[in-house]
Formats: sequence, structure tokens, C-alpha cells
Amino acid sequence: MNNRILTAAFACAAMLVSCSGSGTKITKGDSSQMDTLSYALGANMGYGLGYQMADIPFDYAEILRGMEEGAFDKAQQPHDEAVELLRDYFMNKRGERAAAVRAKRAEADSVRLAQGDSTKVEYPAADESMFETEQERTALSYALGVDIGTNMRSSDFPIQLYWVGKGLQEAHDKSASMNEMAVNNYLQHYFMVVVPARNAEASKAWLEKIEKKSGVQKTESGLLYKVVKAGDASVKADDPRDVVKVHYTGRTREGKVFDSSIFKNRSKEQQEMILKQNPAAAENDEPAEFPLNRVIAGWTEGMQLVGKGGKIILWIPAELAYGAQSPSPDFGPNEALEFEVELIDVKPYEEPKPAEEAASSEKPMQEKQPQQAEKAE
Repeated sequence: MNNRILTAAFACAAMLVSCSGSGTKITKGDSSQMDTLSYALGANMGYGLGYQMADIPFDYAEILRGMEEGAFDKAQQPHDEAVELLRDYFMNKRGERAAAVRAKRAEADSVRLAQGDSTKVEYPAADESMFETEQERTALSYALGVDIGTNMRSSDFPIQLYWVGKGLQEAHDKSASMNEMAVNNYLQHYFMVVVPARNAEASKAWLEKIEKKSGVQKTESGLLYKVVKAGDASVKADDPRDVVKVHYTGRTREGKVFDSSIFKNRSKEQQEMILKQNPAAAENDEPAEFPLNRVIAGWTEGMQLVGKGGKIILWIPAELAYGAQSPSPDFGPNEALEFEVELIDVKPYEEPKPAEEAASSEKPMQEKQPQQAEKAE
């Protein structure tokens, strides 16, 4: 279980994170007018809880409190502590306690049968003994809410917490105004149709503004670029199979850094995550190195427009970037992207030698091995 427990567990949380953008658009909202998106997201989480955590009697008031405070970055508990509390419970405690509940119920059934009572008892899905104390129930419920709210905070959708909470609670209570099929259909249409269309339109408008800026040029493919420093024109990538060594920073059209080889340019969240794995990362910026035929088309084309030691800014339309399939939780489908790149070096592609030449070139090495062995003796 990773740091996004609900993101992994529920479809709506995954969609929220995978289509995130510039920052939160979360508001409290109220009952005056229903917000269907928010209600559907909440109901989706509620149905998910019903399927995956029905055995756990969470305190929903605490979940909603944690969700709101997490969404507005006012949680009484840091997100990493909330996640650690949840991880410990789900990985170390839940299974053992669920087994104990099943054993207890099986024993009670056996006693009744032995006494001649064949009446089938319908046990509630959740059992109070899944928590040792009421304090543990409160703490875990709040932590779950903090995780939900924190993950929502990174989304770029107009979410109203009132309606998210209402949808979640009513789905749990089996009184939701949208059944599960309606919720799934609505969210699928929103994230698969509405969001890509919205991103495509916004990206087009953004690129049109960029194109009018001084020094920006446009290729036939639609790639926009600005050469900040030309570099050495005699050392350029001229074959898509060439390998380039670069420092780069990738940004969304709103200016959010989603990837960078330079530590200081990364987001605070990325820096913290990297430092946990490698404390020395802040002082050791390693350039990236890759063949140009294994990156997005905008990069393949753009890196052939500048020489060794040069710098270039690329504004890449979605069709030359990742299209409708975003590989990052930091931008959605059909997003145009910006890359600022410094070309450190170019390694020209070399045709591999034919098998016969490779074999003959290895023969002298084989003949030298015995001589080297004799020297060693």
C-alpha cells in the first residue's frame, strides 16, 4: 500500500489525481444548488468504501472533518503521519481483527446449532471489534479523511466539499440520489470526454498566445520554440537515434513543474519524496541521457534545433507530447507542455557492426588473454 491509499482504492480518486493541474479549486459549497460532479465523486468514494472497507465501522463525521481540513491544508495531522497510521492499520491490524471477527461469529453459529437453533443470523457488515478503542476509531477515521482531502487538494476541478461529503455519506447510507451506474457513467463521461475537450481548447489558446511572443518560432509540425543560446552548431543531433545529455524542466501551461533534472526546480512535494529516498539528491543534479527516438515527438524534433551547450524552450502541442494519454498525475489528457532544456552533449548514433566484423574484432582480444595470464604469473 503506497502513500495514496484512496487513490489506489477508488476510481474517482485516481481520476482526480491523474487529471490534476495548476492547483486547487476546492470550495466549501452549500446546499443551495447541487453540484453533480462533486456529488458523483463523493458517491463514488462512498460506494468504494462499501465494497472495500464494509467491515470497518468508520466514524463518518470524522472522515468528513478530516477531508475538509485536509483539502484546505488545515489538518491537525500531517498527511504523511495520516498515511502511516492508515498503512499500519491496513497492513498489520485489519487482517488479524477481521479473522477474529469471523471466528467469533462462526463459534456463535456453532453454539446455536448445537443447541438446536438453526435460525440463520444476519450479522452486520461492520463489527465494532475492528477497532480496539473509540479513540482508535476516531483517529483512523480522521486520518482517512485527511488522505482523501489532501489528494483532492492537488486536483484542478471545481469541487464543492459540501456535495462531496453528502455524496459519500448518502452512498454509505444507501440513500444516494445517483445509483452506482449513474455515478460511473457521469464520471466516465466527465473525465473521458469533458476534461480532454476542455484541455485541448485551453492548450490551443495558450499556444496561440505563446506564438505571438518575441523570438518564438514555429515548425511545420506545430512545435513552438525559442533558442535562448544557440550552442555549438558543429555538434548537433541530426539523427533521431542520437543520444542527448541534457538538463531540463517540464512545466504545465499554468507553470507547474511536473518533472525536472534540477532538484531546486521540482515541487516541494517532489523534493520531499526524493530526499526520503536519497538525502544527497539536493546537491547532485545528474543530467538526463536518452536517445531521441525514445522520447515524445516534440523533443525529438526540438533537440535537433540547438547545438551542444545551447539552451532552448519548447512549447509542445498535445499531439506532439502525450496526446490523450497522460503518464503523469500532474497534467491531464490533451495538455500542451513547456520544456526548458540545456543541451550538455550529443552522442552521434553509430551503426552496429555486422556480425562477422564483430566476431573478427573480438578474436585479437581472445588471443591476448593467455599472454596477460602469463604476465600475471
